[in-house]
Amino acid sequence: MEIKGFISAEMTILEREAWVERIFAEVKKFIDSYGDPDISTCGSLCVTSLKNSYVRGRVFPFINIPIRLRERELLGLYEYCQQLPLSDQHIYCDFVVHSIYYAENKDPAYISALKEHARKVMEEKGHKIINFEDGMAAITIDRKILEHEEEFLTLLKSLLDDAVTMQKETV
Repeated sequence: MEIKGFISAEMTILEREAWVERIFAEVKKFIDSYGDPDISTCGSLCVTSLKNSYVRGRVFPFINIPIRLRERELLGLYEYCQQLPLSDQHIYCDFVVHSIYYAENKDPAYISALKEHARKVMEEKGHKIINFEDGMAAITIDRKILEHEEEFLTLLKSLLDDAVTMQKETV
């Protein structure tokens, strides 16, 4: 599906902005109540400014939310990136595998072994990896779940628990 059709057929840009802000507020509230002070997300969504745009004060109207563990990337929720297209069926979630993403030893054989171990751990947890690059393993999340806050937050808790546990299992 083409991007223009997806954006305009479902909601206007201003409606998308409000929708993204709602999703972010749900994630932020959940992270604040998660009970682990080492888990965080950004303080607010990025707003355009005089330096980065002509029309100021708008939120870029696509989901792009980081979740961090001790100031290191852990999970990312987003709608698209260069390698993964915008879809009317799903959004994406990246699991960042610290032992790969932040590795000091970049030996290809070592990284390959870590990647295969991480892939195995994730698949055992029921995650279907669609892309695995540079220590980031992407899965899809059905877009419809975002409209059901309780289901979405239950899924987010499961993903976050898996991501935290995976850091211990992939060292």
